Amino acid sequence: MPEGRDPHKDAADVAWAGLLKKDLAGLAADSGGSLRPGSKQIVLRVLDKDCVIDLEERTISYVRSDQGPVRGDLRILIQHYLEGSGNAQLANKLVTFREFVGGAQYYSAFRTRTIDFLARAFGQKIEVLRQIGDAIRAEPMHMGDVSFKTYFFPKMPVVVVIWLGDEEVPTSANVLFDANAGKILPTEDISVVGATLCRWLTKLERT
Repeated sequence: MPEGRDPHKDAADVAWAGLLKKDLAGLAADSGGSLRPGSKQIVLRVLDKDCVIDLEERTISYVRSDQGPVRGDLRILIQHYLEGSGNAQLANKLVTFREFVGGAQYYSAFRTRTIDFLARAFGQKIEVLRQIGDAIRAEPMHMGDVSFKTYFFPKMPVVVVIWLGDEEVPTSANVLFDANAGKILPTEDISVVGATLCRWLTKLERT
């Protein structure tokens, strides 16, 4: 790869080509975003920030310029989410990552980057995780010792769960998704959603 070349450019170009074939108002409505009047820009909530997807300029940026650039892998996720968001509504049923098509194939990497990461980060400080959930106004869930539901995208809820261990049983965790998430994003992207969300939670701990 030539030095300085964006490693996500080819995937982004393919994604833009797919998005530009779709109705702009439909994209905004299906994704849970909003269309800026008189423009080809969709504003979409991603985790705790608002992003602007400009289909004319083919750019994705945060509404607030002081929040820095949008990471390349996140830009691809946003594009894929926009393209797939019209495929399904929320099922309001939680499933594990393994239940998605190909989930077993990607599970080892998913477990390392998401479940094990979450258990290491918060296994000895579950009250900190609870406080983070409160701070982001996540919906408490009745699972494990600490659990809550937050939204990566408007139609992409994610539930994190921690079970506190003891002298005999180690602390464990899980990350759950809406059953229709696999109709919106491919399984590999859902894995990235989980890992990105867990990294975001650890960043919130430090702020």
